[in-house]
Amino acid sequence: MHMLTTRRSVIACLIIAVLAVAALLGVDRFGRESRVLGLYGTIQEPQGIRKIVDQPVDAYRIWKEAGFRGRTLVFVSGNWETFDPGALVPPRMFRAYPLQLFNTAKFFEDEQLNGTTFLYVASLSKVVRRIVAVLPEAEVARMKQMVGKVKDSRANDKGVYLSRQGFPRWFTTAANVASVKEPALLFVGASYFKSVGPEELYRQLRSSGLRSDCVILCKETGKAGVTPEEVAKLVQFAQLIGISTGMKSSGDANGSLTKTPQRTRPVS
Repeated sequence: MHMLTTRRSVIACLIIAVLAVAALLGVDRFGRESRVLGLYGTIQEPQGIRKIVDQPVDAYRIWKEAGFRGRTLVFVSGNWETFDPGALVPPRMFRAYPLQLFNTAKFFEDEQLNGTTFLYVASLSKVVRRIVAVLPEAEVARMKQMVGKVKDSRANDKGVYLSRQGFPRWFTTAANVASVKEPALLFVGASYFKSVGPEELYRQLRSSGLRSDCVILCKETGKAGVTPEEVAKLVQFAQLIGISTGMKSSGDANGSLTKTPQRTRPVS
């Protein structure tokens, strides 16, 4: 009887694992099919939206206003900030009876949007379906320590994969960002330049062949540890890719977006 119970438990675990993988693949496929892109090009080609902003929330508002959906976000930063979404949810949203429906995405956007939560809000709002976080080597090593402690996690010589509430996240270095095959949203925070020069990042992104229709450079004003020197390097990076401080979008963002866009290159 004990062996039969153990066997049933193993089978149940395998079924749950298979269903989890199938669900994740289904979410990714749905996100791909519902993608909304603009005119895109490589890092040195001035297509789409290209701006410098002060706060990370400015980036989210640009993505939302432009109507982007189902996208891969390449997030370049000096560190990965975490928080507990459940700790921000008010008690009224946990009450079972009388049942009241809440739009969790709208709640976070209206009441909890900030420089730490904006990536989570972008995922809830279906703007972003997956995140590729480009971090310094020490930060990627720190994320590797989470493997085994988080469900559906793994690591290899290219980086780390961790899933949070069904949202896939990859953590890697700029040298390995070539694995991003589809046109992506690109966010570069000033904090990344603490130990990296703008020329090095430009060279790595250019070599990767990364394509984007929206490049947002963020000064991360008010973020702890971000120095004027790092902001100055961000401005230098902007100049390398043809963006000047305060530059407006190079085109009509809303006018250039479509569910089935006229692409200049095939999307893999």
